[in-house]
Amino acid sequence: MPDIRLLIQQAERQCQQRGVRFTPIRRRVLELIASSPGGLKAYELLDQLTSEHASARPPTVYRALDFLIEQGLVHRIESLNAYVACPCPEHTHGFQLLICRHCGRVEELHLDDVNTQLSQRAQALGFRVDRQTIELLGSCDACRGRVREPSHTESLHE
Repeated sequence: MPDIRLLIQQAERQCQQRGVRFTPIRRRVLELIASSPGGLKAYELLDQLTSEHASARPPTVYRALDFLIEQGLVHRIESLNAYVACPCPEHTHGFQLLICRHCGRVEELHLDDVNTQLSQRAQALGFRVDRQTIELLGSCDACRGRVREPSHTESLHE
């Protein structure tokens, strides 16, 4: 899990450099997301926010999420419809997410060679990529030790 204090400082600095407002609600949404080891869904965020700010409504959360995504501070996990804090918002290239299907832990990778190969292949096919999402679903070390998973040959016979 990222150091939340450091992540907030990076976010403040980045927003200041870009001339955009890092409002208290945007800050709080980022703090809530960063404090979760896995992704948080928008309505989970809303539940947590309404306990602190009775006036919080879905548009408030979605506007904050849109801003945080646009600034590269948060990523949307497409397969889970959830959000995770970006541990290195200064990284402007594509990313890959490792997602544990048991505990929900999310780790971010930056394999630039993968991004380059995908971009080159897409370009060769005459395709312009507007957004790239690579999610790898599996099991983390901790969960593999607790949950017996079928071996490759067992899953072939199902």
